[in-house]
Amino acid sequence: MILPGLAIGDRWWRVERDDPRARRVVDAEPPHYSRQTPGAAEFMSSGRTLVLLTDDERAVWGAIENLDPAGGLHWRVSLFRNLGSGLSSGLVREATCRTFAFWERHYGARPPVPLRTEVNPARVRRKRDPGRCFLRAGWLRVGMSRGLVVLEAPGEGERIAGLAVGVG
Repeated sequence: MILPGLAIGDRWWRVERDDPRARRVVDAEPPHYSRQTPGAAEFMSSGRTLVLLTDDERAVWGAIENLDPAGGLHWRVSLFRNLGSGLSSGLVREATCRTFAFWERHYGARPPVPLRTEVNPARVRRKRDPGRCFLRAGWLRVGMSRGLVVLEAPGEGERIAGLAVGVG
Protein backbone atom coordinates (compact mmCIF):
# COMPACT_ATOMS: atom_id res chain seq x y z
CA MET A 1 0.00 0.00 0.00
CA ILE A 2 1.31 3.45 -0.83
CA LEU A 3 1.51 5.42 2.38
CA PRO A 4 -0.78 8.47 2.25
CA GLY A 5 0.95 11.83 2.18
CA LEU A 6 4.36 10.38 1.44
CA ALA A 7 4.79 11.08 -2.25
CA ILE A 8 8.48 11.47 -2.94
CA GLY A 9 9.43 13.14 -6.19
CA ASP A 10 7.79 12.63 -9.53
CA ARG A 11 8.15 8.87 -9.81
CA TRP A 12 8.95 7.48 -6.36
CA TRP A 13 6.52 6.61 -3.57
CA ARG A 14 7.40 5.37 -0.11
CA VAL A 15 6.04 1.90 0.65
CA GLU A 16 6.47 -0.59 3.47
CA ARG A 17 9.26 -3.17 3.52
CA ASP A 18 6.73 -5.94 2.79
CA ASP A 19 4.77 -4.23 0.01
CA PRO A 20 3.58 -7.00 -2.37
CA ARG A 21 4.06 -4.82 -5.48
CA ALA A 22 7.65 -4.04 -4.55
CA ARG A 23 8.21 -7.70 -3.68
CA ARG A 24 7.06 -8.66 -7.21
CA VAL A 25 9.82 -6.45 -8.66
CA VAL A 26 12.43 -7.82 -6.27
CA ASP A 27 11.42 -11.44 -6.90
CA ALA A 28 10.98 -11.22 -10.69
CA GLU A 29 13.03 -13.91 -12.43
CA PRO A 30 15.78 -14.09 -11.63
CA PRO A 31 15.24 -12.68 -8.13
CA HIS A 32 17.50 -9.76 -7.17
CA TYR A 33 20.82 -11.19 -6.03
CA SER A 34 20.57 -9.51 -2.63
CA ARG A 35 17.35 -11.45 -1.95
CA GLN A 36 18.12 -14.17 0.61
CA THR A 37 14.67 -15.81 0.61
CA PRO A 38 12.69 -15.14 -2.58
CA GLY A 39 8.98 -15.13 -1.82
CA ALA A 40 9.38 -14.14 1.85
CA ALA A 41 7.07 -11.32 2.92
CA GLU A 42 9.86 -8.88 3.85
CA PHE A 43 12.68 -8.21 1.43
CA MET A 44 14.78 -5.85 3.58
CA SER A 45 17.03 -6.66 6.53
CA SER A 46 16.19 -5.38 9.99
CA GLY A 47 17.06 -1.78 10.76
CA ARG A 48 15.76 1.67 9.89
CA THR A 49 14.64 1.53 6.28
CA LEU A 50 13.30 3.52 3.39
CA VAL A 51 11.67 1.57 0.56
CA LEU A 52 10.65 3.42 -2.58
CA LEU A 53 8.54 2.11 -5.46
CA THR A 54 8.01 3.90 -8.76
CA ASP A 55 4.49 4.91 -9.68
CA ASP A 56 4.47 2.35 -12.52
CA GLU A 57 5.57 -0.37 -10.05
CA ARG A 58 8.60 -1.34 -12.14
CA ALA A 59 11.50 -0.15 -9.95
CA VAL A 60 12.34 -0.54 -6.25
CA TRP A 61 14.93 1.21 -4.06
CA GLY A 62 15.73 0.10 -0.53
CA ALA A 63 18.02 2.00 1.85
CA ILE A 64 18.80 0.75 5.34
CA GLU A 65 20.73 1.81 8.40
CA ASN A 66 21.86 -1.14 10.49
CA LEU A 67 24.80 -2.74 12.27
CA ASP A 68 27.16 -5.34 10.88
CA PRO A 69 27.98 -8.44 12.98
CA ALA A 70 30.92 -6.58 14.56
CA GLY A 71 28.69 -3.68 15.63
CA GLY A 72 29.79 -1.20 12.95
CA LEU A 73 27.12 1.19 11.65
CA HIS A 74 26.24 1.00 7.97
CA TRP A 75 23.94 3.14 5.83
CA ARG A 76 23.48 1.54 2.48
CA VAL A 77 21.32 0.96 -0.52
CA SER A 78 20.77 -2.76 -0.19
CA LEU A 79 18.44 -2.98 -3.15
CA PHE A 80 17.92 -1.22 -6.45
CA ARG A 81 16.10 -2.93 -9.26
CA ASN A 82 14.66 -1.42 -12.40
CA LEU A 83 12.50 -3.56 -14.68
CA GLY A 84 11.87 -0.78 -17.18
CA SER A 85 10.74 2.31 -15.33
CA GLY A 86 13.08 4.58 -17.25
CA LEU A 87 16.77 5.32 -17.29
CA SER A 88 18.36 3.71 -14.22
CA SER A 89 20.84 6.55 -13.62
CA GLY A 90 17.94 9.02 -13.43
CA LEU A 91 16.10 6.77 -10.99
CA VAL A 92 19.24 6.42 -8.83
CA ARG A 93 19.79 10.19 -8.88
CA GLU A 94 16.22 10.91 -7.76
CA ALA A 95 16.12 8.11 -5.19
CA THR A 96 19.43 9.23 -3.67
CA CYS A 97 18.16 12.78 -3.19
CA ARG A 98 14.84 11.50 -1.84
CA THR A 99 16.69 9.20 0.58
CA PHE A 100 18.75 12.08 2.00
CA ALA A 101 15.67 14.30 2.32
CA PHE A 102 13.56 11.57 3.91
CA TRP A 103 16.25 10.60 6.41
CA GLU A 104 16.78 14.19 7.53
CA ARG A 105 13.04 14.85 7.83
CA HIS A 106 12.07 11.54 9.43
CA TYR A 107 15.08 10.79 11.66
CA GLY A 108 16.38 14.32 12.25
CA ALA A 109 19.77 13.77 10.60
CA ARG A 110 21.61 11.50 8.25
CA PRO A 111 23.61 8.67 9.79
CA PRO A 112 27.22 9.67 10.60
CA VAL A 113 28.49 7.31 7.90
CA PRO A 114 28.27 7.73 4.10
CA LEU A 115 25.47 6.20 2.05
CA ARG A 116 27.03 3.28 0.18
CA THR A 117 26.08 0.33 -1.95
CA GLU A 118 27.87 -2.76 -3.18
CA VAL A 119 27.59 -4.27 -6.64
CA ASN A 120 28.47 -7.89 -7.33
CA PRO A 121 30.11 -7.87 -10.79
CA ALA A 122 29.46 -11.61 -11.14
CA ARG A 123 25.69 -11.16 -10.62
CA VAL A 124 24.93 -8.25 -12.95
CA ARG A 125 25.04 -8.01 -16.74
CA ARG A 126 28.66 -8.00 -17.87
CA LYS A 127 29.88 -4.47 -18.46
CA ARG A 128 33.04 -2.43 -18.31
CA ASP A 129 32.09 -0.68 -15.07
CA PRO A 130 29.70 -2.55 -12.73
CA GLY A 131 27.38 -0.07 -11.04
CA ARG A 132 27.37 2.17 -14.11
CA CYS A 133 23.92 3.62 -13.33
CA PHE A 134 25.14 4.72 -9.87
CA LEU A 135 28.34 6.17 -11.36
CA ARG A 136 26.37 8.11 -13.99
CA ALA A 137 24.12 9.41 -11.21
CA GLY A 138 27.14 10.96 -9.46
CA TRP A 139 28.16 8.18 -7.06
CA LEU A 140 31.88 7.39 -6.70
CA ARG A 141 33.67 4.07 -6.76
CA VAL A 142 35.51 3.90 -3.43
CA GLY A 143 36.96 0.39 -3.51
CA MET A 144 36.37 -3.34 -3.40
CA SER A 145 35.24 -5.51 -0.50
CA ARG A 146 34.96 -9.31 -0.67
CA GLY A 147 34.76 -9.17 -4.47
CA LEU A 148 32.08 -6.46 -4.47
CA VAL A 149 32.45 -3.01 -6.02
CA VAL A 150 31.80 -0.41 -3.29
CA LEU A 151 30.13 2.83 -4.39
CA GLU A 152 29.43 5.93 -2.30
CA ALA A 153 26.88 8.71 -2.72
CA PRO A 154 28.05 12.33 -2.82
CA GLY A 155 28.39 13.97 0.57
CA GLU A 156 26.65 16.97 2.12
CA GLY A 157 26.80 20.05 -0.07
CA GLU A 158 28.04 18.14 -3.13
CA ARG A 159 26.07 17.83 -6.31
CA ILE A 160 24.66 14.62 -7.69
CA ALA A 161 24.49 14.83 -11.47
CA GLY A 162 22.93 18.29 -11.50
CA LEU A 163 20.91 18.08 -8.25
CA ALA A 164 22.13 19.68 -5.05
CA VAL A 165 22.49 17.19 -2.20
CA GLY A 166 21.43 18.25 1.27
CA VAL A 167 19.51 21.30 0.17
CA GLY A 168 16.01 21.82 1.49
